[in-house]
Amino acid sequence: MDLDNSNIRHHHQPEEKAHDGSLKLRNLLNIIFMIGAVAGVALYFLVSQTIGTIVILAAIVFKIIECCIRFFH
Repeated sequence: MDLDNSNIRHHHQPEEKAHDGSLKLRNLLNIIFMIGAVAGVALYFLVSQTIGTIVILAAIVFKIIECCIRFFH
């Protein structure tokens, strides 16, 4: 079976844009968000709902910053 892949559109960024400095910053912000979200959920269930909620909201701030960089860059 021979597949014709000439009509498939790939949604990859150009190579020069993929190595931009903002990608490293966005990845760092995403890592901070993920760690904060996991820690917040753990604190929510194990320690205090109030503290867990505050940590989760603080993690969301990092995600919002990352999204703004992605949208405006």
